[in-house]
Amino acid sequence: MELTVYLQHMWQLATQGQTQGVWFWAAIYTLIICSYSLLFQVRTRYWPVTTGELVALGVDTFAFADSVKAEQDYIAKALYTYQVAGVVYTGKKISPWTFVASHNVKALLELQMSAVQRLADGKVKVYYNANNPKKSYLIIAGKLGITITWALSVLPLLAYYLKFHF
Repeated sequence: MELTVYLQHMWQLATQGQTQGVWFWAAIYTLIICSYSLLFQVRTRYWPVTTGELVALGVDTFAFADSVKAEQDYIAKALYTYQVAGVVYTGKKISPWTFVASHNVKALLELQMSAVQRLADGKVKVYYNANNPKKSYLIIAGKLGITITWALSVLPLLAYYLKFHF
């Protein structure tokens, strides 16, 4: 079947609410979004690094404090300063991924913060965009994260193929 005909057929199935069409377009959407994320993750691995002063690093409540702890959401927050070419910048982002965690999985945020690389002199490594030094992170994507993103991008399409064409 020709590609454009196949895409039109999948669109018709999706608009009719048929599982195959919905699954196909959801897999394509996931492929596109995860591919963009994958590209960004790989690019940040090549960002230059400098040292910075950590002003604050911790877990804080997200939105409003909830009276029921189990329903409270949390977010990791940071504040750091660093210098590039004689210009001082302030950063707030720990990593490209912002996680909001419930009270029950708040430990994942603490695990993320433990990946911040602290140096012997008390400073931290700061990764910054050479083309726009005000964009920075304390953590960049590792090989495992890149592998997981790649798997998340292709597995829905592979599952679709195996279910409907194998």
